[in-house]
Amino acid sequence: MPVGLADCRRVEASDDRYYTAETLFRLVFPDDPFGPPQSFGDLSDVQRRVVRFVADQAEAGRPSGGMDAFRRWKVPTRHSDLRVYAGNVQAGQ
Repeated sequence: MPVGLADCRRVEASDDRYYTAETLFRLVFPDDPFGPPQSFGDLSDVQRRVVRFVADQAEAGRPSGGMDAFRRWKVPTRHSDLRVYAGNVQAGQ
């Protein structure tokens, strides 16, 4: 279900997309972690799938409702850093 929410395909209004993304990130990245993950591999399977999904989006298509959750969980928020973190590209590309 959370991965389906991340896609937001049937959500039309930008406000709806924002709140759908906000809900998704609250479910997948709840509160503050007990100890922030040290690497991408330390995230749960669902968290990794959401991070990869966001990393694959163009800068303008990223769900702004999730960046606070990424910050709390010490996941990079800069698009280029996020893509490297998720393993989508090699550093320096």
